[in-house]
Amino acid sequence: MSENLLVTIYIPTFNRVDLLERAINSVVTQSYKNIEIIVVDDCSTDGTQEFLKEIAKGDERIKFFLKEKNGGACESRNIAIQNARGEYITGLDDDDYFLPNRIENFVSNLSNVKNSVLLFDNPIIKLDDRPIITKKRKIMNTLKPKKIRAKDLIFSNYIGNQVFIKTDILKKFGGFDKNMPMWQDIECWYNILVNTGGYGLSLNSYTYVVDLSHEMDRISNFKIEKGKKAFRCFSKKHSLSQQDSQLLFCQLYGYDKKLIKLGPLFEKLRRRFDLLIFLNTLKNLYLFFKR
Repeated sequence: MSENLLVTIYIPTFNRVDLLERAINSVVTQSYKNIEIIVVDDCSTDGTQEFLKEIAKGDERIKFFLKEKNGGACESRNIAIQNARGEYITGLDDDDYFLPNRIENFVSNLSNVKNSVLLFDNPIIKLDDRPIITKKRKIMNTLKPKKIRAKDLIFSNYIGNQVFIKTDILKKFGGFDKNMPMWQDIECWYNILVNTGGYGLSLNSYTYVVDLSHEMDRISNFKIEKGKKAFRCFSKKHSLSQQDSQLLFCQLYGYDKKLIKLGPLFEKLRRRFDLLIFLNTLKNLYLFFKR
């Protein structure tokens, strides 16, 4: 592992200073020390700006930007990306946190995955007082493809909300599209993979905690109308075929079972059979007939 490799971690934030403090602490205590932390505040009014000014005094690795106008998480991420100095970059939502070996795990795997465009691993979901990796989640993660190409993301967001990637690549393809009302992550990964023709590689590790236990809204809180608009934006931007659009639409089923149509589900199985898609299809069929 090369300690000379500078890694940037970007954190967009808005009015969650207590959670932000935990997120930053999880980064500054990483076992891999050659890091740059860029926090972009979206006009918080809860003392976030004062907190950032104070914490940056004690650690020169921490940098922050204070926006003059609220513009959303995508805009904040892109500000951080454009100002990143690290050769590699990864993100963290302000209500989530890293396990201590996350960056070390990515850097140590770089020598083994030279042909991949990006790396990612499995999230740990925190629903109450402690994060848990359930047996069901472990099984589902085992069934995911190890190499994810753009076409795979039409079926499911196998990658999740964070990746480890060369900063130049993320900059070259424009970062996150702020016109997307949600699905900004999957659209960003798809855009990169479809334009590079490369793949994302899944690591068999768990180093990122997604905290769903708090009462505050998540950055990408879901609403079905936002989902439908995101679907239309995605389909139009990438000129998806009618078949691929139908398959992408299936990703909305988990949020509203009234949307379920049998045709696209069967098309999923016809176009590409694997056990994970089959299990997801059975689940969606169950929801359909249970209505």
